[in-house]
Amino acid sequence: MKYRDTCAQGSFSVWGTGFRFEYEAAEKVLNIIPSGESKAVAYYKLDNELAKSPYDFVRHLDKTNQIKALMYSNNRTTNLADTIDMQRIASLLKTTTLISGFVQSLHSADYERFSEDFSDKFELKAVNIRSYISNEEQREIFYGELLSLYGNIITARSKSLSGLLQMLSERVLTDLIMVECGHNLNNTGHNLLNASSKLATISRVLDKNFIPKRRIERFKGLKNSLTPTKMAGEFEN
Repeated sequence: MKYRDTCAQGSFSVWGTGFRFEYEAAEKVLNIIPSGESKAVAYYKLDNELAKSPYDFVRHLDKTNQIKALMYSNNRTTNLADTIDMQRIASLLKTTTLISGFVQSLHSADYERFSEDFSDKFELKAVNIRSYISNEEQREIFYGELLSLYGNIITARSKSLSGLLQMLSERVLTDLIMVECGHNLNNTGHNLLNASSKLATISRVLDKNFIPKRRIERFKGLKNSLTPTKMAGEFEN
């Protein structure tokens, strides 16, 4: 991404994928402007914690937007502005800024803040994450548990934070949601599906090896490998 300081107080401009991000340090406001346009389609006010590292937040937001673009375009583009009409962009950016806030908390190892915010958003009792050094493997290991309002729990353990979030996402679907939906507990099914989806996206944003543009290249390569090089009538007898 191209970066430019716009004032000594910490304001800046960043040119990302399909959007320009204008951060106003005094107001702690991030304006999100489609490329080639002059007017913002959305703005986001950073709280005090996010405002400590606004550029990191923008980096996470740009990658989140790219991942959402992959999902909406079936791996054809990383430009979110090319996937849906501009009138709906503002609504979708509310989701990607929310996800980026969760990512920022995890990126800075503020697991308590992540637990509080994520649990409140998806009506969970707790999402506890911690890391420790394994004497056996001589490396950092991440452990997580997700506790529903109704006392059901899932746990996971991984060698990476992104791997842990992906495992929790999968276990919400395979273990937790089946138990809770079986008891017809209010709107729990919708909340858990939403939580699982967000955990999966957060995992990809945190994964340094997941580069959205490469996903498009691999997808194109797969399509080409499945496309016949000759039409049926062209084959020799």
